[in-house]
Amino acid sequence: MQQHRCRGQSRIGRSLAQGIEGCIGAGEAAQQRLQRVGAGDLLEIGNQSQMTISLVLPAELLAICQLNPHGHGLPLIGKAVDRSICDGMEPQGLQRAPQGVGIPENRWQDGKVGHQPRPALSNPNRDAAGIQWPLPPSQQPARPLRLGVMASGHGSNFEALVNACNDGQLSARVVQLIVNNPGCGATRRAERLGVPWRLLDHRGHASREALDQALVDCLQSRSVDVVVMAGWMRIVTPVLIQAFEGRLLNIHPSLLPSFKGMDAVGQALAARVTLAGCTVHLVCEAVDGGEILMQAAVPVMHDDDHASLSSRIQRQEHRLLPAAVALLAQRLDLHHG
Repeated sequence: MQQHRCRGQSRIGRSLAQGIEGCIGAGEAAQQRLQRVGAGDLLEIGNQSQMTISLVLPAELLAICQLNPHGHGLPLIGKAVDRSICDGMEPQGLQRAPQGVGIPENRWQDGKVGHQPRPALSNPNRDAAGIQWPLPPSQQPARPLRLGVMASGHGSNFEALVNACNDGQLSARVVQLIVNNPGCGATRRAERLGVPWRLLDHRGHASREALDQALVDCLQSRSVDVVVMAGWMRIVTPVLIQAFEGRLLNIHPSLLPSFKGMDAVGQALAARVTLAGCTVHLVCEAVDGGEILMQAAVPVMHDDDHASLSSRIQRQEHRLLPAAVALLAQRLDLHHG
């Protein structure tokens, strides 16, 4: 149990025992300001929050107003509790105070100066254990978006987008999936979800620009409004960026601008950060350097490895990506275009 030191001055007298009003002050700084306006000495009891309960005479409340003109102080007017809460500690200034002095009990205290078991911390592994900003828009759009998704791997973010559309969380429809790796997990998800998909293997194109032109041709043929790079492991060129300027999104598993490029989760673990997350941003020519639309943060636990931290971040990606698409659509008024 943390000990509390009580101190007081002889100025506290009989009238203090009759009616005491208090406020939370700021320790020595509070006492100095009160003395400058003539409030005299204080009886102070430090609590666990390193704040101070300062007890003054009712006639000196004007000094409290000058100390805290914005009204953030908490009045502490309540029943008197026994001074025995200080038993076992050197009374110091209290031995000069009258024996009948009472100490008002604050409502959020329990009579033992706030000593209660600490509440259990929330489990950061829960699906909702993330901080996301900004919040998704609430307006109902006029028409659904047509989404194109590019993926290279398992396709979990692709499926999260499809589910958000099917559940009504996002007024959109994924009309085309494009993958660059034969047999990747995203294609199996597309077949199960009934989404058209196409393989554009980068190995079969002479340059990045040639691949991107094939991407543009495919996406434009499907009248796509927004293109989402959901784990697309290829650097894109101005051919694609300019064709969908302001409408090409990427999701990255870090709190950009930290840990750009490959293996952002591994970079975060190596740096021993305590906070990680994911970012949805507009795509520009600089890798992971475009304008940030939305971010979600998650804690990094002391026993995290690559798999556990990746899983925690991925759960937030599945929430963040549909919300970011909705935010972009609202910003560009794509639902009415």
